[in-house]
This record gives sequence, structure tokens and C-alpha cells, in this order.
Amino acid sequence: MAAIINPTRRRDHLGAELRRLRKASGLTSTQAAERLLVSQPKMIRLEPGRRAVNPRDVRDLCAIYGVTDQQVVDALMRMAEKSRAGARPRQ
Repeated sequence: MAAIINPTRRRDHLGAELRRLRKASGLTSTQAAERLLVSQPKMIRLEPGRRAVNPRDVRDLCAIYGVTDQQVVDALMRMAEKSRAGARPRQ
């Protein structure tokens, strides 16, 4: 994966990668949301990068999607951490 500096671009890239993995697993976003125990709107905001993803959700989504390559999981989790660094704190 290429180095992406801007936190917004990281979220976009991470969301696109999570969408690709979800589709490769054959799950809909509704099914993924149910398995992750989150709302459908949250999933809808994650994939296009409109919401920062926490590393735990990335790890859990990778497990749901059947990603077994730990290097891929770790890289996505690092991307999530870096994309959150530029996110505004929740109020």
C-alpha cells in the first residue's frame, strides 16, 4: 500500500479497501454491520471515508471478511490509527 499523508485521504483509501474486502467476502454492508454489532448508517459512513474508523473495528472487520494475512490487517489498523490522528474529537 502506498504512503498517504492526508488523514482524509487515508480514510478514503481505508474505506475503499474495507469495501473491497467486504465485497470479496460476499457480504452486504447490512450483513457486515450486523456481524460487527454496529448500525447500518455507521457502515455507510465508513466505506466512503466520511467517518474515521478505529483500529479495533478494522481488526474485527478483517476477521468478519476472512482476512488471514496478519500483515494486511496490521497495515489497515495502522492506517486507521493515522487517519484518526487528523480527525476532530467527538463531542
